[in-house]
Amino acid sequence: MQKQKQLTIISDGQSLVIDDMQEKAKKAFDLLDVSEATRADYKYRIGLFLDFTSEKGFNRNSFLDFKRYLNERTDLAVSTKNKYLATAKIFLKEANRQGALPADITQNVKTFSQNKKHKRDGLNDEEIATLQIKIKELPETPRNLRLKAVLSLLVFQGLRQVEIIRLDV
Repeated sequence: MQKQKQLTIISDGQSLVIDDMQEKAKKAFDLLDVSEATRADYKYRIGLFLDFTSEKGFNRNSFLDFKRYLNERTDLAVSTKNKYLATAKIFLKEANRQGALPADITQNVKTFSQNKKHKRDGLNDEEIATLQIKIKELPETPRNLRLKAVLSLLVFQGLRQVEIIRLDV
């Protein structure tokens, strides 16, 4: 038999017990105006926060404590930590909006700083114009036609490299 998770929220000296938080969180995410993929991601990621609060207890510093817990983890990338933090924040804000939490405990807690070393800027107009000139100068061979098609997908359709690699014609 699976152990049922329990989270106790204390408000003004009164205890509010919410059983099966995973199921409640999933229902809360169903109410959000987001895509199905985003909703599925939230439902997957909320478990870590719920496990953390089940083990450590829940209080007005739980969100900050969760951030500190994530900060100590070396097995997660900064972007992944931010996703877990964002999921918990959205859940807690929705719980506050629905009246299950008396206050928004996510205020003034920032996300993790993320370097942009791995991010790339797109081509500017001058670079695109230069690329168009070079493409027009290429002889009409099957290989060059393929190159033109790939570059057109990158530049004019906004496809990412991985999307083009996965194309199967």
